[in-house]
Amino acid sequence: MTTADLAIRGTAWLATAGFFLGAFLLIKSRGKNRPVSFTKWIWAGGCDFYFLHIIAAFHFQHHWSHTAAVQHVAEQSQQLVGRPVEAGIWLNYLLLIIWAIDVGWLIVDEVGYLKRNKIINWAIHGFIIFMFINGAIIFAPDVVRWPSLAAFIFLAWNFWRR
Repeated sequence: MTTADLAIRGTAWLATAGFFLGAFLLIKSRGKNRPVSFTKWIWAGGCDFYFLHIIAAFHFQHHWSHTAAVQHVAEQSQQLVGRPVEAGIWLNYLLLIIWAIDVGWLIVDEVGYLKRNKIINWAIHGFIIFMFINGAIIFAPDVVRWPSLAAFIFLAWNFWRR
């Protein structure tokens, strides 16, 4: 594995781990409606690693070309679903923005974050989950897909159990 591969994949794996652990801790915190001081740093760390993943991909794989990034994502979707989805890169940018806003909200106002409207919570976390299902299961290699699927099942079980 090259340095470039390690930078791109390593930051993706760390972002995914931050997502799963952070989501699990958020589920636990929300169920008890208590402050989430440790949780917010895990959630923020996952978001930070996702940002670093985008930077690494743009530097090592796309050579700072948005056009190359669009083409890469379109080719991946063409291979998987038989149709190039050029908007996929924009959804990745949107994920970074939404996740960063969510992290900021959690850091600035923990209590308000835990008490926010369920529709807002479902919209934000629903989109983040949708994107991680695509990145960690649908478009992922088997070595990432199956552990991620198990982690999603574990998260869903904990969510419904609370």
